[in-house]
Amino acid sequence: MVPWFCIFTIFSSLLYYKSSAELITSLPGQPPNIFFKQYSGYIVTNSQKGRALFYYFVEADSENAASLPLTVWFNGGPGCSSVGYGAFMEHGPFRPRKDGSLTKNHYSWNLESNMLYVDSPIGVGFSYSNTSSEYINWDDTATAKENLRFILNWFNKFPKYRNSDVYLIGESYAVLLLDYNKKPNVNPINLKAIALGNPLLDIEKSMRSAEYLWAHGIISDELLDMQRTICNETRFMLEYIYNHMSNECMKVVERTKEEMGNDIVTDDILLPKCVSSGATGQLRVLGNLGTIHEKLDKKVLGEVADPCLTDWINLYLNKPEVQKALHANTTYLPYAWEICSGPLQYKREDAAINVIPLLSNILKEHIPILLFSGDQDSKLPLTQTRKIAKLLAQDLKLVALDKYGPWYDGLQIGGWSQSFGGLRKGKNVTYLTFATVRGAAHEVPYTSPSQALTLFTAFLRGYPPPRKSSSTIAAV
Repeated sequence: MVPWFCIFTIFSSLLYYKSSAELITSLPGQPPNIFFKQYSGYIVTNSQKGRALFYYFVEADSENAASLPLTVWFNGGPGCSSVGYGAFMEHGPFRPRKDGSLTKNHYSWNLESNMLYVDSPIGVGFSYSNTSSEYINWDDTATAKENLRFILNWFNKFPKYRNSDVYLIGESYAVLLLDYNKKPNVNPINLKAIALGNPLLDIEKSMRSAEYLWAHGIISDELLDMQRTICNETRFMLEYIYNHMSNECMKVVERTKEEMGNDIVTDDILLPKCVSSGATGQLRVLGNLGTIHEKLDKKVLGEVADPCLTDWINLYLNKPEVQKALHANTTYLPYAWEICSGPLQYKREDAAINVIPLLSNILKEHIPILLFSGDQDSKLPLTQTRKIAKLLAQDLKLVALDKYGPWYDGLQIGGWSQSFGGLRKGKNVTYLTFATVRGAAHEVPYTSPSQALTLFTAFLRGYPPPRKSSSTIAAV
């Protein structure tokens, strides 16, 4: 037992759990005229070990919120906060500003659905365990079980959503949900569909980005050849996971860093580097240049693509008044909140697990899946996810319901897509959709909020992304 974890007592935890479903009256810096309800707190997943997952729940911005679906969002990593990324960076109702205030997100997903953001597993965001040994060698199996316990216990606190249509986006515990639904004498969870954005599905296929980087002019012909013949991303990651880094791979990695440069964001090759963050003090160093950059950011990028947004989120969620409003950190965690850092030591080998068979089994249960990719993400490029989607369709003998082509966000092309399906009750039903999002980063709603909302709306309604003129495909 690590000594600083001894400060957690069962008594204080039980007191906190009792009040964890409190309504958020108002968040510090929240804009006026907000009429939807917000809740946050902890759900106990193991009382003996003292495990509790933190959540932020935003009801739909509608008079009939309870009649709309429930979307459960998990960010990946593993180890990244759903509250930090999903809620405050991507598609929640608010985004923090440099001055500590919140600005309204006009493309918030709670316009279409009730949104439940979960910091999972323990050690992520505000989630924790009283047993410090649990932070070592945590794995996907344990995470899946925790997530199932969370959702069942959450429904006990929010029973009016127990029979809602449930949509799952992010880290998947869908198979356990389906297994739970098959048990006798249970009230099944109405899981309708799953979406995965820029996903790591198979390390052998998902991470091959050399062709993508070369086609965008980021790496040289020579480096492309080295990636093909000496050491590609897949080999490097496998060597890293199994702890036997080779000299030849390290040389290719160093060459890649040199050619790409230190000032590119691999999540989004178009996004400028944050140089105006008050948290790093770079503004003071840059002087007039920093001021010019700030004005340029605001003019060109607007509020939705602020390259320093993670800094503002970090500052905001570490404020005592914000944590108090969120009913968070009442047990006084011995470390600062960070968006992708904490005491958790995840089992590295789990990154090598191939989850494509898992998706195949989900599709066999007639649960539709949407795979979407921002086309500026060089970490997990769209080219690889598209190949995986085609492999799934071929293996399951799904038919193409449309040609690969553009989908629309209003009058503008939002990206490109293709859907696959099959007959059900005499109608062609969409089971699998692959979609790119034009100009989007690894976190699609962060840089392309309008397109992301359009894609999300179609997903909830069981349709492919909207084409300018296409025949209607039956919803599930």
